[in-house]
Amino acid sequence: MNALVEAVRNAVANECHKKKCRKEGCAISLRGAPAEHVVVDLDCDALRLGQRKRCDYVFVGAEDEKAWVAPMEMKKGGFRANEVIKQLQGGAAVAGRWIPDDCSFAFVPVLVHGKGVRKEENRRLRTGRVTLRNQTRQIELVHCGETLRSALGGT
Repeated sequence: MNALVEAVRNAVANECHKKKCRKEGCAISLRGAPAEHVVVDLDCDALRLGQRKRCDYVFVGAEDEKAWVAPMEMKKGGFRANEVIKQLQGGAAVAGRWIPDDCSFAFVPVLVHGKGVRKEENRRLRTGRVTLRNQTRQIELVHCGETLRSALGGT
């Protein structure tokens, strides 16, 4: 098993592990995602995160010699880009606590959205960045129902 996936799996209570990513009518497909993975629901009470700003899920996966950490926020309807950026940054901060210092990975913050993105919000998302450790990345946009692999593919 990949050291990163194993570390996160062991650091997070089993009740917070999920097989699907679906919130409030929006979902992302894990079809084609790395077979070795763990998905953590950041709304899980066992994490004891309280009212901290955070995204909905964190995906950690690996295949071959590559690994990914992808915080994901799900938005079926309208949203404010600044709020999404804060939520993804909060999710990245939580994930950072579970990741061993010696593990390498590609960091991919993801917004899964249902409606078209308004022009101004799209501009804010494109200029906004999310950071995990020494990686600062632009947010990947994925429509509800699409695969996570589409976001991970370019990394």
